[in-house]
Amino acid sequence: MLLERRIGRRQFLEAGVALAAAAGLGFTCTPPLPWPPVAQRGRVDGARHLAWVWQFSHDGAPEQIASALAQYNLGIMLKTHDGTDWMSRYDSSVCGVWGPEQVGVLAAYYEMYGVPFHAWCVVKGLEPEREAEMCAQVIAAGARSITVDLEPHAGFWQGTTQAAVTFGREFRKRQPAATLNVSLDPRPWVIPRVPLTEFSSFAQGFVPQIYWETFNSSDNVQRFQSSGYPPGKDGITPEFLLSTTRSVLSRYGRSMQPAAQGASTNMTAWNHFLNAARGAGILTVSVWRYGVTSGDVWRLLSKWPWQPGPTPVAALSKGGNARVASTDSCLNVRETASTTAAIKACLADGTIVHIVDGPVAYEGYRWWLIETQAMRGWSAEAGLDGAKWLVPWP
Repeated sequence: MLLERRIGRRQFLEAGVALAAAAGLGFTCTPPLPWPPVAQRGRVDGARHLAWVWQFSHDGAPEQIASALAQYNLGIMLKTHDGTDWMSRYDSSVCGVWGPEQVGVLAAYYEMYGVPFHAWCVVKGLEPEREAEMCAQVIAAGARSITVDLEPHAGFWQGTTQAAVTFGREFRKRQPAATLNVSLDPRPWVIPRVPLTEFSSFAQGFVPQIYWETFNSSDNVQRFQSSGYPPGKDGITPEFLLSTTRSVLSRYGRSMQPAAQGASTNMTAWNHFLNAARGAGILTVSVWRYGVTSGDVWRLLSKWPWQPGPTPVAALSKGGNARVASTDSCLNVRETASTTAAIKACLADGTIVHIVDGPVAYEGYRWWLIETQAMRGWSAEAGLDGAKWLVPWP
């Protein structure tokens, strides 16, 4: 925006093309100051609702997005690559991601203004080792998490179940404790077309697409009925999609951060969606996507409390449940009650676990043996600074 004011439109466009071309050769773009201006806050902790950004050339300039998300206390989830192609191949903006160095610049830029930086990508499974390496590079460059978009539709997943296993093995080899989530089309007849079981074995959480307007068709109503999930008299509502999705995905024992339909301008539906999410104990949501979402939605999200629905019980205890919280990334689950023990998994904030045994006091921590449907291991109740990582849950 500032650059546009100093040079003519034609000069600006010509310069943009040249810089975009340079990006493919390793040119690093630092966005200008946010516009409208916002104050620097530095890295912020705690959960935030997230806005998906597809391409700066479609969703908006980096500085405009930074200003809006900082104003509404939201985080960004930026697309960094598609298969084995960095986004500069598709994003014609000067700051389109051309590699991990550009990811690092953008991560530092957004975090400087109090906008938590997360990333997403499309996985295709044709070169799983390279895709895993790129995801690991994005984490290493400063992304708090990486969400892989796993869909069976054209232009998305084309690999085998073995490719999924290879991807997970190679990613975890490079980033054993990183937060990796899976975005998916949660309709019951779509899920079997992707290797979700394999991906859930190394992912912390799911980001199901809750698109209440896109999915509300007569054909989908019939398909839901045939799948054993008949919609009510109101059809395919946000509440119905959330309830059905939780039921379908419950067997995997992973946390959920649903992706809502940003293009929807029905604020009644938005309130129903958020009420249903909070009632299910879901702390944060994401919105697909920034470029099609109205300011009314961002304002609503900025006022929506980041609090769980049910009231926690008094204390952790053997045989009870707990929720992972306040890690700012994920909670390590280890083979034994020690910080030197091997890490079996890393559970995202919001994950509900069952307490099998404990506590065990060791190395200054209180350890609990916890389990989900997919794994079992030891986790510390709190950090040495007193921050609670496991809180009681009814």
